[in-house]
Amino acid sequence: MKKYIIAIILLSTIKFAYAQQSLRVLVIFAHPDEGEIYAGGVAALYSKLGHEVKFMSLTNGDAGHYSMKPKDLAERRYKEAMKAKEILGLSAYEILDYHDGVLKNTEEIRRKVIKSIEAWNADIVFTFYPAKGGHNDNMNAGWIVREASEQLDQQRMPVFMYMRDFHTAAFSYIPDVAIDIDEVWETKLASCGAHESQVVEANPKAEGVLDEVLASKKKQAEFLFHNTIPFSIARPDNLIALQKWYGKEIAQNVTFVEEFEIAEFGRQPNDDEVYELFPMIGRTFTISGKANWFDTGIDLKDGQLIDISANGKILWNLNAKNFCNPDGATPYTQRENNPLPAIGTGALIGKIGKESSDYFFIGKRQEINAYKSGRLYLGINDDDTNDNGGMYRVRIKIK
Repeated sequence: MKKYIIAIILLSTIKFAYAQQSLRVLVIFAHPDEGEIYAGGVAALYSKLGHEVKFMSLTNGDAGHYSMKPKDLAERRYKEAMKAKEILGLSAYEILDYHDGVLKNTEEIRRKVIKSIEAWNADIVFTFYPAKGGHNDNMNAGWIVREASEQLDQQRMPVFMYMRDFHTAAFSYIPDVAIDIDEVWETKLASCGAHESQVVEANPKAEGVLDEVLASKKKQAEFLFHNTIPFSIARPDNLIALQKWYGKEIAQNVTFVEEFEIAEFGRQPNDDEVYELFPMIGRTFTISGKANWFDTGIDLKDGQLIDISANGKILWNLNAKNFCNPDGATPYTQRENNPLPAIGTGALIGKIGKESSDYFFIGKRQEINAYKSGRLYLGINDDDTNDNGGMYRVRIKIK
């Protein structure tokens, strides 16, 4: 345990330098289809944002069927994995040729994991939480990655995130990070559905419903949902993490979720680094009604698409006790000296660049194509914000 404590202290001092750059993501698991089940949503979101994602299965899955010969099954599962790779937009999907069900934590396989992490130049690695009991392969996959991390270069140490499998998900725990996967739920479901040997045949057989599932496409879709949803649903225990990263208002409307824990080994990220490692979360800010121009710290690229949403109320006229939401005063109140005279007073507005006078309206929600590169600033459409009160809560998501 001491060596992990020392490593954490050292790694916490390493500067995080990946802000708004392409991330290198690696998901390591035991069997083809588990990356899809436990991290398919977040993988699809990374890919959608242009980041590089690789899946790595430590076994070939050759024991996961009731009738197929191991060699034939391994070949079939490889093809299924390649189909899932295309659905999720993965950059790579590596499958090691170790037998299913008897995975061992050996020096040989640890060397292969080390090689893969280093060759991929991973910024973040997802793997199983290792514990006693459960599936031999899943638990050993977690131990293999944990012990392999000891031999990685400390200056290029990735952040490691735990996934909970069907065994460890039953333990009492609260995740550190929960990701809203609503927009890619159907993509995740389709990637899991690519593994027909499992979700149409092996798993229904194990649950005693094989004949029923084989006889009906509708039943196959129902079983696929049933097989995937336990690791993809918003629950009271992951709501805490959802609220932390997305805010209470957004979190309460999320249906599909993937959750992760920061492993006790590897680099230990602070909250700002978590936002960088999970760019699909977006950033949430509180903008005072008194704000002149608020520096978001977000550097945009020309043509980049951003989604900005806001809620709350500000008091824009102290004497008259006039309030407004981010869309501005209603009825419309024009002031010639406002940054945007044709927009309601008190509206949420933005600009790119500290000295820029090219202001644009945001309001309650706006998708904006950045018209140039530069720092994003948010402001209040008012010629004098000093007598204002209240605040807006703003969420910015780069698409």
